[in-house]
Amino acid sequence: MSAQAQDKAQSAVQGWVMSTYWSPVYCGDEMVDELQGGEIRMHYVYRYKKGVFFKEIDQIKGTVQSQSGEVFKIREVDKTYFTDHWYITWHYNLIGDQGNHYIGTLTYSYFTGEITVGKTVCN
Repeated sequence: MSAQAQDKAQSAVQGWVMSTYWSPVYCGDEMVDELQGGEIRMHYVYRYKKGVFFKEIDQIKGTVQSQSGEVFKIREVDKTYFTDHWYITWHYNLIGDQGNHYIGTLTYSYFTGEITVGKTVCN
């Protein structure tokens, strides 16, 4: 019975929102572009445990123009979470209309303001 009680203590809120977009684009450790603006559609899920927010997962789709003028289709999954402080990690797949294709993972620390680059694939 305690397992059921723990499950019932968790809840989620979800929905859709239209927004704009921002993200640096990396190849390895080198920032090669920046995406800003555009129009995205985001599905969000906020998770709560005993009434306290502990995790958010977002699925993002849309298009945005880069600083270089290329238009990218965006597919992305973001996860906001707390360990020693708040972080957001995003896994992106960016397909450009001029032939560029970027896949990667970035993590942003809300405490330090730094972005850590994970694995990237650039074509």
